[in-house]
Amino acid sequence: MLDYRLLEALEIVGTLGSFERAANALGITQSAMSQRISTLEQRVGKLLVKRERPITLTDAGLEIAKHVTKVKLLENELISVYNPDSSRPTLKIVMNADSLSTWWHDATAPFLRQHDVAIEINTEDQSQGLAHLQEGSVVACICSTEKPLSGTRCHYIGNMEYRFYCSPSFYQTYFSNGVTQDALNRAPAVIYGVKDKIHEEGFMKMGFELSSPRYLCPSSIGMVKQVASGSAYGALPTYQAEENASELIDVFADQPSIEIPLYWHYWREGGELLERLTDVLLSKQTREAMRL
Repeated sequence: MLDYRLLEALEIVGTLGSFERAANALGITQSAMSQRISTLEQRVGKLLVKRERPITLTDAGLEIAKHVTKVKLLENELISVYNPDSSRPTLKIVMNADSLSTWWHDATAPFLRQHDVAIEINTEDQSQGLAHLQEGSVVACICSTEKPLSGTRCHYIGNMEYRFYCSPSFYQTYFSNGVTQDALNRAPAVIYGVKDKIHEEGFMKMGFELSSPRYLCPSSIGMVKQVASGSAYGALPTYQAEENASELIDVFADQPSIEIPLYWHYWREGGELLERLTDVLLSKQTREAMRL
């Protein structure tokens, strides 16, 4: 039998990326934390931690960390059965910022009212979310990747629709003579981050070269505000654009929208709460929240 005191130490080191922070989280010394990891490595006969900055886990370490997270979920569910007043279970999820800023809260509100559960959400570009599930740092993710990982389930949720928008004053400054390649080269654009490929994919589909200057704005709501302020143009969810229709102009009104599919990936053995949340995300109320 594995010593779960050692397994928990490994999981926390992988999450926090530091022996010192992990030791503080467990209330032990850094030396004791290092000793626990070394002891675990000796018992399993493999290197589990890459001792670099920041600390990362090896493939074997990631597998053990994922196991620990799953066990914690199942333990929390069991404890809630015989001790309802115990601390609430936590579901760690990663999703794209646009989902979080638009449909997520409306879709999941009934679930949260019914279940006493804590949800920790991290945001990541929709093309990158699956990496966090693979690392074991979350129990589920929303991303644009269809193929599931081993040990997980995957369900299609729906498409998010994007179009390029700008303010009326911006359009007059840069596109009054037409939306040409030259005009696009001069007009500043805003994207969510360096991993955001929506802008690039949209240009490829429309036959334009991607050469416009850019701002980086890692906030879904912030992007809407920056576009509406007239300092840049950008690809926004039509969901958000409709709410700011008086402040925005569709830059490529004659072009089709950019459709980004969203998939819900989660661990097969994530427990009953994760299954119930999955049912919610596949329900009619989620499609209504996404305006599908």
